[in-house]
Amino acid sequence: MPNKDYIQSVASGLIKRYDTRDPFELCKAIGVEIFYADLGHLKGMYKYLKRNRFAVINEKLDDYIKKLVCAHELGHDLLHRDLARRVCLQEFMLYDMKSRPEYEANLFASEILLPDDAIFSYAHEGYDIEQIARILYTDINLIALKMASMNSRGYQFRTVYDPKSDFLKK
Repeated sequence: MPNKDYIQSVASGLIKRYDTRDPFELCKAIGVEIFYADLGHLKGMYKYLKRNRFAVINEKLDDYIKKLVCAHELGHDLLHRDLARRVCLQEFMLYDMKSRPEYEANLFASEILLPDDAIFSYAHEGYDIEQIARILYTDINLIALKMASMNSRGYQFRTVYDPKSDFLKK
């Protein structure tokens, strides 16, 4: 299983190679096809089948959540393709911390969507995790994952927020 350093390295390498953080552009660049469908309560899914890599995103989600789900499914493509050969990876909720592959895909999404320098700058200016999430128009759970990843790389954020696994379940 990949560790935090590996996940961060894969994400930063992809961003550098294609000069974008947009998960839709990154999927297109590396050959992951994106489809949209009414998936009910399912937010998205990823499957690798006969050398075809594809993600399906629930068309009923708002644009922010679609982008987040796309980054998450991109993480599955790059980190869990072997697993996706055997099963379809489905997301009923994001930030599922009980499943290692889901945690890793969420961490990957945080690395793709949130630049280190933006997080550091806002934290250095005295903003707390909730304020940073509002400023960046993202979820506090994504910020918490990103800050934990940055702490493992030498930053010293004081985070007292534990990401919740069921915040998108509603």
